[in-house]
Amino acid sequence: MQSHIIPAFQFKSLKKGDGRYYELTPDPAEKERSGQRGFTERMLCAECDNVRLQRNEDYYAKLWNRDVLGAPQEYKRFLIFRDHDYKRTKNCLLSILWRMSVSTHEVFRAVSLGEKHEEILRAGLLADREFAEDEYAVTVTAPFFEGEFHEDFILQPDSHRLHGNRLYRCVIAGMLYTFVVGSAQVVPELRALSLRKDEFPITRMEVRDIPFLASAVGRIGRAQAVRETTPA
Repeated sequence: MQSHIIPAFQFKSLKKGDGRYYELTPDPAEKERSGQRGFTERMLCAECDNVRLQRNEDYYAKLWNRDVLGAPQEYKRFLIFRDHDYKRTKNCLLSILWRMSVSTHEVFRAVSLGEKHEEILRAGLLADREFAEDEYAVTVTAPFFEGEFHEDFILQPDSHRLHGNRLYRCVIAGMLYTFVVGSAQVVPELRALSLRKDEFPITRMEVRDIPFLASAVGRIGRAQAVRETTPA
């Protein structure tokens, strides 16, 4: 069936008043494109799409609903959930990583896990198993633009090597997700920021302090300025 690569609920904040979202690129020669359904592809059977993965997506959507689980605790630069369901949260995020890797959409071309990791994730998600904390560690960051958080943008993934592992980074609904893939030990400073059973820390950072993100946003902003001043 037509399956969402990124869960549908995460596109709600991207859509403007007309119910559509708009894709911006760092190439000023490319026109702004719009869409409604998000990125979909014939990928999963109905059972996997509507039951196995959906239960994790439903939980993750509720995690952000303060009326359901209560607000996370605040510690200076961090928001920390302590009452989260670790398995449901992590399996939701890892299912997005897996779908981006097996997808043929050009926007996800940087995510290529290879047969070994794709199969580990596929089998684990199918069996609904709990992944270890250091197994495909995930960190979540809330980027701020001069003190303001904007949930209405998405940034296509990129990849980066760090300490023997491969990092995949993408922004979804304003949140920066970093996935650690590889067999090398996760460095302590990264592990302290990752999703764990007892804590789900969300780091708050200014975009200017995240070099790769600041660079990407700058390129997109300059390209958009050119598009807006160029006659159609």
